[in-house]
Amino acid sequence: MVVHWNKKQATIHALLDTGYSTALISKSFVDKMGIPCFAHKTNIVICNFTGDIVPGAGHEYTKPILLQHRKHFTQEVFEVSPLEPEVDMFLPFWWIAKHPPQGAWDSPQL
Repeated sequence: MVVHWNKKQATIHALLDTGYSTALISKSFVDKMGIPCFAHKTNIVICNFTGDIVPGAGHEYTKPILLQHRKHFTQEVFEVSPLEPEVDMFLPFWWIAKHPPQGAWDSPQL
């Protein structure tokens, strides 16, 4: 997947996560790429899959970022959070439902 912002672009490693409800982008990716972020007036609580609060998450969000996968484009706002080193972005269930993966989503084997 590719992200576009301010006439710049970068390849990003996205994880489609049906258990998540919030679109997240890695704090280290945002910092490395110079993607502008905005502070929440009041921090929000972001929990992981076990229900534990994610330290360092819920303080900032991005302006809408253009995502590209092949010839498909979408624009989303992301919460900024520390993530695993191999993952730059989590795309939640609502995003997957809105942009179903080609072929696999309607497969009877799913």
